[in-house]
Amino acid sequence: MTRLSAFISALTTLVLAPTAIASPLGQSGQLLVVISDGWDAQTGTLTRWERQSHSSRWSPVGAPLPVWLGRAGLAWRTDPTAPSPPTTGPLKREGDGRAPAGLMSLSEMWGYDGHAPEGVTLAYHQATELDRCVDDVDSPLYNQLVKQTSPPTWRSAEQLRLSTDHYKYLVVIGYNRGPVRPGAGSCIFLHVAPPPQGPTAGCTALAEADLLTLLRWLVPTKQPLLLQLPRPLLRTAVSKWQLPRELLRVPANARHR
Repeated sequence: MTRLSAFISALTTLVLAPTAIASPLGQSGQLLVVISDGWDAQTGTLTRWERQSHSSRWSPVGAPLPVWLGRAGLAWRTDPTAPSPPTTGPLKREGDGRAPAGLMSLSEMWGYDGHAPEGVTLAYHQATELDRCVDDVDSPLYNQLVKQTSPPTWRSAEQLRLSTDHYKYLVVIGYNRGPVRPGAGSCIFLHVAPPPQGPTAGCTALAEADLLTLLRWLVPTKQPLLLQLPRPLLRTAVSKWQLPRELLRVPANARHR
C-alpha cells in the first residue's frame, strides 16, 4: 500500500467511525441520585453511587436516605448551562417553591461552626451574621454569596446563618451559578431538615445525621454530582442523556420520619 493510499484509508476510517457520545457524568466518581414520586411530590429518596474508575460500572453505597424537596416539588433546570430536558415538565423559576431537576455539580460547604465536622473534606466556610445569598432577580449580585458590610444594594437576600438549624450544614448546589440567568432560581442548597422536617423553598434537605453521613462520604477530587428526577422520567432520562443503566435499579422510597 502506498503512503497516499494508507493516508486515504486512515482518513476514511476517521470520517466513517461513529462519534462517541461524551458522558454527562464526565470524570465524576461519586453520584447522588434523588428520586421523587412525581413533579409535585415534596419528598424523595437519595441514594449514593460510586465507581472506581471512569470505565467501571456504578455501584450503590449504603442505605437509601429520605429527603425533603421544594414545597411544590421539582422542575427542570432553566439556568444557562442546563441540557435540553429529555421530556416536558415544569420549568424552574425564582420563587416557585420547586427544587431543580437534572444533573448538577456540588461545590463548597457552609456551616455555623468555625470548622468543618470531623471527617468532612469539602471546602468549608463559616457562616456569619453578615453572609447572604442574594435572591433579588434585578440585582447584579443575583444568586451570589456575599457579605453585607454596608447598606445592601439588593431588595432581598437570604441569611446564611439562621436562628434555626436549617443551614447548620449546607452544600452549595451548582445551579445557575455561572453564567447566571436572572429569574431562573437562586440559593439552591443541600441542607439540614430539622425536626419535624418538611418541604423547602426549593432546596433538598436531609435529617442532620443523614446529611453528615453524606458529607463525610463526599470527596471533592471525585467531582461529585447530584441527579434529581421524578421516578416516572428516570428511564427516559437514562436513555436520552446516556446515563448509566445501573441507575434504573434505584430502590423504592425510603421511609420518612
